Amino acid sequence: MATIPVLEELTHYENCIGEKVELPKTVKLSSFMDLDEDEADKEDADREWKKHWKGMPEFINVKNEPFKKLIVSFRNEEDYKEFAALINQKNITLKTKSIWHPIRERGAVSLMRWIEE
Repeated sequence: MATIPVLEELTHYENCIGEKVELPKTVKLSSFMDLDEDEADKEDADREWKKHWKGMPEFINVKNEPFKKLIVSFRNEEDYKEFAALINQKNITLKTKSIWHPIRERGAVSLMRWIEE
């Protein structure tokens, strides 16, 4: 019977199986702005970052939610296709989960710009 040669490891590696990894503590905004803890805990009016944001445009995020949501059930695929034709939605497939009616055109977000006179 032939003996099986034993190969030794040529490099050392760390076996980290079963070791716990400590996650970093949460990072405060003040750590990015070179503020000490006392300054960071002051009221918003006294915070250093407000000095950098003077004259910036105000942004209000308007929710664009639908007026009404409706669940429609179909007995078979033919009824599903008929419904799509009736409402003129050509991109409806069996994987479609929701639609807008009328079809909501998607614009290129990259074309949106802030323009100031």
